[in-house]
Amino acid sequence: MKIRHAVDSDLATPLDGDTLPMVTPPPIAPAHPVRAATPAPGVVATARDPLRDRARAAGVHLLLSGAVAAAVFALVHLLWYPAPLSRLLGVDAILAIVLLVDVVLGPLFTLIVFDRRKKRLAWDLATIAALQLAALGYGVWTIGQGRPAFVVLVKDRFELVAPADLRAEDRAAARGNPWADPDPLRPRWVAARLPDSARERSAILVEAIGQGRDVQHHPRLYVDHAAESRAALERALPIARLRALNPARGREIDAAVASTGLGPEALRYLPLRGTAADGAVLVDATDGRVRAVTALAPW
Repeated sequence: MKIRHAVDSDLATPLDGDTLPMVTPPPIAPAHPVRAATPAPGVVATARDPLRDRARAAGVHLLLSGAVAAAVFALVHLLWYPAPLSRLLGVDAILAIVLLVDVVLGPLFTLIVFDRRKKRLAWDLATIAALQLAALGYGVWTIGQGRPAFVVLVKDRFELVAPADLRAEDRAAARGNPWADPDPLRPRWVAARLPDSARERSAILVEAIGQGRDVQHHPRLYVDHAAESRAALERALPIARLRALNPARGREIDAAVASTGLGPEALRYLPLRGTAADGAVLVDATDGRVRAVTALAPW
């Protein structure tokens, strides 16, 4: 076989009539389909971290808010409004709104804004906490202003007096009266004695008719409850009358009587006026000391 070499080319071409052996190319391996790379475990975790972080942060916030709400609930029901005064003053509805708003909205806002990648995350959380505490503080302050600071014996009944019921001038006039100093945590049991001056009595009567402010709203007239309890006994009513007024609540009356350690014949009761409902105060028939407070209808 003759082969002519090209002068001006590096390629060799066959001459006319020449043949070349057939060369079988090596088999080409079929291309494998490209599989999507399996993400590493760390990549998957990173993609889910924001949601997990938000849920975790909101959960912690919810626990803290719940602890604060429990403390506020205990303060209101165990100290400021001991049973059944909370029922007589209708504070439960207001307290529920304050606590639910505080417990729900704070963690919800944290769930929305929490993101570790945010540069202002600390500021956002501090703002949420400040707003939450401000709202809770205002709600607790409002409830505190309506709490029964004094349970005042007035002639033949007990009246509940809140801090909001006392004007600044009334407090100033009572300065120096030890019975007019409220307990910061618990209701204080006192009595109100009408002034000796006929002019002052007339002024109080006119104010009671025109403004609804009676003798119990003048803390300068407060005295020791024991000083007026015996006189109140003359107007106290027997337990039998309380049963007649509450025929379907016999067990509740029996439980209240049993809690005093005395028999029904050794007890009397005086009405207790509330803003949401009225109750009855069981007193000792011998000295007029308060033995129990109930939510039973007194009239």
